Amino acid sequence: MFLNSQQEKAVMDSLSTLPNPVILTVHSEQWESAKTQATLDLINYTVSLMPQKIMRQLANTDHARFFDPTVTISNTQGNIFGVQFVGAPSGMEYAAFVESIAAFSRVSGFDHPSWEPLLHEIQRPVTTKIFVSPT
Repeated sequence: MFLNSQQEKAVMDSLSTLPNPVILTVHSEQWESAKTQATLDLINYTVSLMPQKIMRQLANTDHARFFDPTVTISNTQGNIFGVQFVGAPSGMEYAAFVESIAAFSRVSGFDHPSWEPLLHEIQRPVTTKIFVSPT
């Protein structure tokens, strides 16, 4: 158990209102590593809290897109949402992870923001990485 009973109940209450199912995908090539096993344990635990709305799948890492291991959230149509969790989203990150699951479950389609045409004008490759840590 990753959470105490009070925390688990709060997470289950939050996840019980998910309008649409989501898929948590663990991307890795080092399936036996301690980091990947810890990530899988946390993802499996999260799925066990709301198995009718949250599913898990495994994928080999695409090194151009993901660190190892990485967790992505997608809908049942396969659209991956723009947030990636590198490693197990545990500790203080778990609340953000649960909030992301809830937020992405509410997304029914992908609306293209008005700035999309500006992004298409970029003539050279650009990579943006944003790392957030509460510590």
